[in-house]
Amino acid sequence: MKKIDWKILSLTVIVCLLPILFGTVFYQKMPEIIPIHFNINNEVDRYSSKNFALFAIPVLMTILQIFCCVICDWRGSQENSKPKFVAIVKWIVPVLSVVVSVITISVALGNEVDVRKWIMLVIGILWVLIGNYLPKMSYEQMKGMIHPVPKSESSYKIVVRMLGYTFVIFGFILLITILAKPIISFIAILIMVIVLLIETILISTNHK
Repeated sequence: MKKIDWKILSLTVIVCLLPILFGTVFYQKMPEIIPIHFNINNEVDRYSSKNFALFAIPVLMTILQIFCCVICDWRGSQENSKPKFVAIVKWIVPVLSVVVSVITISVALGNEVDVRKWIMLVIGILWVLIGNYLPKMSYEQMKGMIHPVPKSESSYKIVVRMLGYTFVIFGFILLITILAKPIISFIAILIMVIVLLIETILISTNHK
């Protein structure tokens, strides 16, 4: 029988909702309309009411996190211990919720924040972690979590190693682009997406 890991679910939900506390503390100091989205050049291109940014977004992130945890547990293999890879996946949304909240509040309070650099930092670290632990997942564990999975275990090892290298390499590339111009980060992300799409097609072809 498949079950939910309520301990991790509860802890990550609390972290997802933590930004509401931040918002309550700084609420009176913030303007009614605040920036919530920036382009690659760190220019604001979307605004929102502070009530939506401080309270609604954390709630939406929490709903997404609950969905993520439930899917991971329902689709995961119960015969094997939970791999570190799954733990990393379950912490992506909570980390993003806190980072987004801190950036949003800092910008709204008039502080200079290079959003692009912070996003590259977070994504780069996550990519390196995922790429490091992805190859450590067994064939049976992967079959229980994602589709399509290569039809044989030998093919799976080749594919998962390829994906692991891809995530680690692009993770470090994204971290390096923090020191470069914004356009370099954009190009790196574009190339990364293309490479991952090609690998996804190869995996699907191998699955047939």
